[in-house]
Amino acid sequence: MATEEQVGYEDAMRQVHRALERRLHHLKDQLKDTDEADSVHEMRVRVSELEHVLKIVDSLHR
Repeated sequence: MATEEQVGYEDAMRQVHRALERRLHHLKDQLKDTDEADSVHEMRVRVSELEHVLKIVDSLHR
């Protein structure tokens, strides 16, 4: 049985993951609607960074 601390940690990790996924989805939608080369490059960098952070969050273990 999980302790209260473990349940809280897992819940916090789910919330962080969901927030990052929403931001990633939002950025990808913006990327589809952007034509300016500078903006496209900047958004691709942000998407890449978010994907990296999601991998890190997924790999965290206590």
